[in-house]
Amino acid sequence: MLATVLAAVVPTEVAAQPVPTAVLPPMVPMGFHLAGSAPTPSNPLRVWVLGDSVMHDASPALAAALAATGDAKVVADSTFGGWGLTQQAAWIADSQQIIEQYHPQVVVGTWSWDDQMAGASAQDYAALLRQALGVWMTPGNGVQLVALVQFPQAGPNPLWPAGVDRQRRWAEETREQNDWDAIAEQVVGDFPGHAVYLTTNAVFDPDGRFFAWMPAPRLGWMRTRQFDLTHLCPYGVTEMTQIIIDDLQPILGLSPPNPGWQGGAWTMDPRSDDPDGIASCPNNQPPPGYVGVVVPTPVAYPVYPRVPTR
Repeated sequence: MLATVLAAVVPTEVAAQPVPTAVLPPMVPMGFHLAGSAPTPSNPLRVWVLGDSVMHDASPALAAALAATGDAKVVADSTFGGWGLTQQAAWIADSQQIIEQYHPQVVVGTWSWDDQMAGASAQDYAALLRQALGVWMTPGNGVQLVALVQFPQAGPNPLWPAGVDRQRRWAEETREQNDWDAIAEQVVGDFPGHAVYLTTNAVFDPDGRFFAWMPAPRLGWMRTRQFDLTHLCPYGVTEMTQIIIDDLQPILGLSPPNPGWQGGAWTMDPRSDDPDGIASCPNNQPPPGYVGVVVPTPVAYPVYPRVPTR
């Protein structure tokens, strides 16, 4: 039933030309180096993962991938649905408690619950996000790097009213999401050598198109998004995790992860199901001729013409 409904709500278009592959620059913040010795299996880098439900979907895979490097491990995972600086009044105290208890050296996170504030006042939200990075990297607390991850482009929620209203709501949500992206990219520049912004749109909206499925080598199409077209299915989680690992690896001096983490125990996590137990990631295929949907983004929004090749 879910497969039938989803095929009806995801627009189809005429076939497009193959998307070329672009080489992206390495995400190494100027001047960054880990204090003390380089991470090793006996002294792994300590990572704190924070964010909302999308990062919550990805955090078990990220933990598995970091562990597979032999040089890092997730020591704290405070992700949950609804996480945001504008949502938790006690985020400063909570952050300080996590840092004091788990002594993370790196913070990785993404969330969308602050998008409305980011869209309403870039100045006010930049101040709040700057405050957060300052709290997380208070001198002497051990945190040396904060990696803010671009929230994966969401699609038009099939539960919204159909037609023009759905497109309008998607455009507004995307605009606010882009505002958060721009502010995050700006704010990390205020912490040279200690903060970085990692983009995800090269994979999740290549060439300005949203895909609920992605082409996978030797596997055909694989579903990347749950039924709501926002949360991630296991293949989408793998893609997001791989982006983060690829970008953090040269920054942190991590070894390449041992193969096999992509099919680890995390793939059986029940996070891919709705709370009522209905599978949100049905094993179905996109409609014939599927080329995704054009994202309603401003002209200045950066896109990278790349599709997943892993």
